[in-house]
Amino acid sequence: MDTLQLAAAAQCLDHQLARQVIQGISDAPGGLYLHTAKAHIALIVQRAPLGLWWDTAFQKSGALTTWSSPLHQRFSGFRIQRIRVPWADRIVRMDCSRVHISKRVDQISLIAECFGGRGNIALLDETQHIRWAWRWDRLDGKAAPRFLPGIVYAPPEGSLPFTQPSPNTAAWLRRVAPRYRPQSGADQEAMREAWSRRLEPCAPWWRHAVDTDHPVVYPLPLPDQGPMREISAQEALRFVPPAILPQPSAQERILARQRERLQQRIRKMRQDMARWEDPEVYRTQAFALFALPDAIPSTLHISAPDHTSATGATLTIPVTPGTSLHRQAQGYMRQAQRSQRARREIVLRLQEAEQLLQQLTAVTEDGSIGSATGSPTPADSTLVKASKKGTPDDTGFHHQVIGGFTLLWGKNAKENDHLTFRAAKPWDLWFHIQDLGGSHVVLRRENRQTVVPEAVMAAAARIALQQSQSRAVSGEVDWTEIRHVHRKPGGGPGQVIYRHFQSIRVRRND
Repeated sequence: MDTLQLAAAAQCLDHQLARQVIQGISDAPGGLYLHTAKAHIALIVQRAPLGLWWDTAFQKSGALTTWSSPLHQRFSGFRIQRIRVPWADRIVRMDCSRVHISKRVDQISLIAECFGGRGNIALLDETQHIRWAWRWDRLDGKAAPRFLPGIVYAPPEGSLPFTQPSPNTAAWLRRVAPRYRPQSGADQEAMREAWSRRLEPCAPWWRHAVDTDHPVVYPLPLPDQGPMREISAQEALRFVPPAILPQPSAQERILARQRERLQQRIRKMRQDMARWEDPEVYRTQAFALFALPDAIPSTLHISAPDHTSATGATLTIPVTPGTSLHRQAQGYMRQAQRSQRARREIVLRLQEAEQLLQQLTAVTEDGSIGSATGSPTPADSTLVKASKKGTPDDTGFHHQVIGGFTLLWGKNAKENDHLTFRAAKPWDLWFHIQDLGGSHVVLRRENRQTVVPEAVMAAAARIALQQSQSRAVSGEVDWTEIRHVHRKPGGGPGQVIYRHFQSIRVRRND
């Protein structure tokens, strides 16, 4: 509703509900309901449809125990004295009073600013001080606070009294929503005159496009809206609750979160791929430096012929002053090896993440997420299982399935720490090379009573040997349950101490 619609609705409801006793207040989507013996009024301030409405189909339910309870307690028993729009803005004011047995009269007022996202509801005492508000302002807010406990209510800056005559038609048209304003000056003046002649409180309204889902309903005929038919004010003010969109099930939320995590991981891996330069670039620079006499450079760049180029191009190579060229060439070769390993590893992980993302997207688009009660279908149970509360997400680690058991291991200290102390369960088995650095290997178990075959244990120990600093053909691997592994006091990520362990000797794969 714009200001004119709100003013017309207030005039009609004021006429219909004068001296009616408020029997209660309850919640409404984006506002509240006021209940009298004669009607149920919906006052909506923060979401469509904004405004003042008459709900003929309302069915009052249980006890009022939500945010509107303070208003319910304070307003019960008060009589409506007046409903009006006092300013040329979308602000409704409802004045109420109550007479005590001692003849003392209590007066309170309800202010509703129907501004959508900035909308608010406030309770004023007889001195116009704010005693309750739906949303209190903060003192450190950007705008000047208007809703603080105990301050005198003031309308937004620039709001003029509704009954004050407008100096011209353009000023009066500010009360009309832009989509309803006529284009021609003659139609604008006619609309203003029609409002001045509208004296009956519940005068008929006008409706256009009866068969559409969102018809135009206005207290005046709109020249630019085409043919409009006359309807009663009660029909125009009938409240139509907004459609309630179905809430996603638990499995849909789980899949959405997992899909978002995968998308973030894919973006990060692509950024990492962009940071790692092509290994051939480093090798070319290294070969060019090796071809030069071994000298100590004194500049930050050096020019060298590119022997891999058929045209004999010249390379400009960044160097470190004070370090020999051949030593820096060796550094470029090592950088080429690191870049090659990193790019190969990122490509593999990127392929795995993209495949899983395609599976999640296919499950979501096919609608096979499960019923409204949240039961997953067999097609997506394996995807949802990895993201349920209490079940870790294993997609970030290297993994292998042997004999029906899942083996996980990390590639660096941070992955090891995350795997052992965040992803693993207390009853999972933990493997690590004895007395040397290496990857933490975790063998998943359903529970503490799950028996693991010796072949699977040997395979897990062999992975721990292969993913370690040991270069021996065979080695000792310690294993224990995760609950016996603890972070080393003062140590870095991945450094642990463990107890109640056993050892197994294995050989590398041929």
